[in-house]
Amino acid sequence: MKYELFVSDFDGTLGTAPDIIEPETVDAIKKYCAKGGIFAVCSGRMMASILPICRKYGFKGIVVAYQGAMINEIESGKNLFIGGLSTDISAEIAKYFLKKNVSVIVEIDDVMYYSGSSRLIERYEINCKVKGTRVEDAADFIVKNGRTVQKVIGLCGPEEAIRITPFLQERYAGKAIVNNGAAVLVEAVSPTCSKKVAVEFLAKYHNIPLDKVIAVGDSTNDIELIRGEWHGVAVGDGREELKQIADEITVPYKDQPVKYLLEKYCL
Repeated sequence: MKYELFVSDFDGTLGTAPDIIEPETVDAIKKYCAKGGIFAVCSGRMMASILPICRKYGFKGIVVAYQGAMINEIESGKNLFIGGLSTDISAEIAKYFLKKNVSVIVEIDDVMYYSGSSRLIERYEINCKVKGTRVEDAADFIVKNGRTVQKVIGLCGPEEAIRITPFLQERYAGKAIVNNGAAVLVEAVSPTCSKKVAVEFLAKYHNIPLDKVIAVGDSTNDIELIRGEWHGVAVGDGREELKQIADEITVPYKDQPVKYLLEKYCL
């Protein structure tokens, strides 16, 4: 077994909305774990969305949500780590989205709040199998709530997302990681609890050397996932920005990249 820890993104890598993983991929994961391998999902989704998926398919161990801002045990649900953006930074980003007439989602303590009603909000709830609470002004709500924000999301058309993302990346460089989990999402998370930090956490927790770790993803919110001292893999039909920094480009999603990599390196 070349890699003792296998870390996978969910949407567009391991599975698809709302909670579908191909049976052949599930079988490969179970064979890998039976051989002593550790399999972990590292998703941008809320814990309330990704944890039930892990349980549905009988995965054990640890799951990462919010691109690294929340880490829980799958079976017990016990929280092992929680972090996020500061109140001022998250409120500023939410305020910017609102000024641009972009629907805003704010995720705090695994609860979804949103400002603005749109088909994109409805689709997000359906795809993630969660139900949000509407608030009048997301930025004002963040300030009044006073809690650490796991993620701030702006939902808009793909062209608007392309314009907004680099502006926010430059404006909040070092203060927030801004990326796109999907073409219609502009996501902001804390650089102190990124997918990269999550992989390091998982490796340390399981006492596995980083050169025995493989991580795979498909989107720009997976840049931190595959950019580390481990083997980073981009899905074949993933984002070009990810493929440019990957150690390896594997098969497209339709060919079950997680199954393919497990069979190539671990089974």
